[in-house]
Formats: sequence, structure tokens, C-alpha cells
Amino acid sequence: ADANPDDVDAQLAAADTELALDRVDAAFARLVSAVARTDGADRDRVREHLVGLFELFPPDDQRVTAARRALARALF
Repeated sequence: ADANPDDVDAQLAAADTELALDRVDAAFARLVSAVARTDGADRDRVREHLVGLFELFPPDDQRVTAARRALARALF
């Protein structure tokens, strides 16, 4: 995924792997970056995946809060 940042499937898989390895911040950052780089259906797909990952954590988790802010900046 690092070698091909425009490969959406690779970014999603890498983020899932990072999450499984308890590298939550890295997973969120990877997907926020992918949202910023993509558009259209790819952007929606990455955004939806990221929002789905947020749901795995309590809403007041600081990592989620920070990633939501970063996502908002990437979208707007």
C-alpha cells in the first residue's frame, strides 16, 4: 500500500491490518490521506470504510475524535 498510494483496495487492506495490529492512529491517518487523494466513488468508499472503523470504538475515544476532525478537513 505504501508503494501504491492510489490503490484504494490496498489502502483499505493496509488500514485493516494496521487496526488489527493496534496501530489505530496509523490506520485512521492512512484512510484520511486516501480520502484527500481520491474523489468520486473511490472517495466515498474510503470514507465509508473509515466511518465504519470509527464505530468499532467508543464515540468519545480521542483517536476517533481526532480522525473525525482530520476527515472533515480532508473532505472540505
